[in-house]
Amino acid sequence: MIVLIKKRILLVCLISILSIIICLAIGKMIIKDEKTIETISLPVSNKVIIVDAGHGLPDGRSGRK
Repeated sequence: MIVLIKKRILLVCLISILSIIICLAIGKMIIKDEKTIETISLPVSNKVIIVDAGHGLPDGRSGRK
């Protein structure tokens, strides 16, 4: 009875390790297929950037209800 439990635990561990290795291998293949795109950034010196963190909900100060 104890031998069956040890075999079952070993089998589950082996399957888990193999599935992790397969997922990592597939992930590396997917990452290699991605292409990079060059972007151009404009300077932001002498400019004011305002960030509104409203999260899409009205805050009650807009006058609309």
